[in-house]
Amino acid sequence: MKADIILKSKNIFTGLDDYPVSGAVAIKNNKIVAIMSENEIKNLNVDKIIDYGDKLIMAGFIDAHVHYFMGAISYSDYMCTEIAQGTSEEDCIKIMKKFAEKHPNVKRLLGIGWFPANWNDAPLPSKKSLDEAFPDKAVYLLSADVHTFWMNTKALEESGIKPDMKIRSGSVGTYENGELNGLLFEPDAFEPAMAKVQEFDKEIMKKINKDFFKHIAASGVTCISDMSADQYDEVSYNKYLAVKEMEESGDMTCRFHIYTHLDGYTDFSKAKLLQQEFYSEKLRVNGVKGFLDGVTSTFTGLMLEPYSDKPETTGVGVPNVPKKEMEKFIIAANAAGLPVRLHCIADGSVRMALDMYEASIKANGKHGLANTVEHIENIHPDDIPRFKELDVIPSMQPYHLILDFNEKISRIGKERCRWEWPHRSLLDNGAGLAFGTDYPVVDFNPFPSIYAAVTRMDDNGVPTGINPEETITLSEALKAYTVGAAKAYGRDDIGVLQEGKLADIIVVDKNLFNIAAEEIKDCHVLMTMFDGKVIYEK
Repeated sequence: MKADIILKSKNIFTGLDDYPVSGAVAIKNNKIVAIMSENEIKNLNVDKIIDYGDKLIMAGFIDAHVHYFMGAISYSDYMCTEIAQGTSEEDCIKIMKKFAEKHPNVKRLLGIGWFPANWNDAPLPSKKSLDEAFPDKAVYLLSADVHTFWMNTKALEESGIKPDMKIRSGSVGTYENGELNGLLFEPDAFEPAMAKVQEFDKEIMKKINKDFFKHIAASGVTCISDMSADQYDEVSYNKYLAVKEMEESGDMTCRFHIYTHLDGYTDFSKAKLLQQEFYSEKLRVNGVKGFLDGVTSTFTGLMLEPYSDKPETTGVGVPNVPKKEMEKFIIAANAAGLPVRLHCIADGSVRMALDMYEASIKANGKHGLANTVEHIENIHPDDIPRFKELDVIPSMQPYHLILDFNEKISRIGKERCRWEWPHRSLLDNGAGLAFGTDYPVVDFNPFPSIYAAVTRMDDNGVPTGINPEETITLSEALKAYTVGAAKAYGRDDIGVLQEGKLADIIVVDKNLFNIAAEEIKDCHVLMTMFDGKVIYEK
């Protein structure tokens, strides 16, 4: 046997077992040709051997939920992320003023990260403060969970926002007199504003993409997605084409899965045409995405029972799209061979998603597509076993529990918080977890998310949430971030170190299995290999 390169270590986590083994990984071209003991290396004709000692070798991380295009801009110098540290509306304005002084020539002022939970339950902001501070330049500020826009009058005008806009879901914020107040809730409502946020010259966007790919590689992530549910228009097509050009030029250094729009469609011929054009080992239109609810922080999460701190909410509330309509879209998408991924924050939307996936199985038979429920920040315990029964993948972001700052204790009460981010219960009931970050909501760095899943503590070691029994093991967390996430993308050629799999491999600076749990969040990647080539070395 001949290999191009051998990666040796006393600690290789293949993802097939629960603990690392000593040995080596042999790579030829872009594939793994063998996992072997050190003695077997002597029989190989090999060009290069790298010995990583006791460092951990494992499959590249696979982030199951990314908003790539929004994320690339958020990572760039064109977006102010410091407002995430703001503790009030006034504080965020001060931060944006400093950003504006440093970037006097930008066409628009962009920011991301403001979050009501950081403001001690202060009222939501309005355009008034932004208009006073920035009367002459459009300002677009996205909340940390990217479900609310806070804008000034200039931004509202240039993006064409009207109080009586026809939207399928979400809402346009107004004062009592009907005037726009600068807030837009949920993706359908802020779609015109998001288009402006992502409006850059082609050459600028190319640089933004290249810089972002470097960041992804340094994080040890070798597979991502865009989960923004783009419409079938020229703007979306041009974004995909730009990434395809990077693939063709060799500048694309991760596997990229795009999910287009679900809501409103029973004919998915446009999605299938895109899939024909964009479908390779590295770049593919992979399926469709829908939104069933919003977020609990602004009471747009779909609950089975009223919010504890807003008891006037009744019943299950109103989903983004009526169940009968959404069910038709899902059945049609699965019938067209397209897997469906549904944003579901709260127990009402999770149940609705499972009901509709069950209806799709009845209509289409056991289709084997990787349908997922995204987020699952809380769930009714009766629905936990249904994931295995329906072969639906729970795609979750463990660091969001820390980001939440125990907000749900006041929103939905302690009894229901027992079932928030229920990683352990899902695993024990046979579901296969897929982990990610929801970037740019949380940074790409996987280690804080792994730490959160294993400890359910914040960065200072303080317990987060009221259900420590939902912790999982390190092995389970790593598998959710590799092979589990690969299954969410419908892929069996990545996610484990095994003969025949694509050579997406990383080396971690420490053996994660031999350190204290609190040290996990501070680990980093020494080397990232993608498609058999080293793309990052620290």
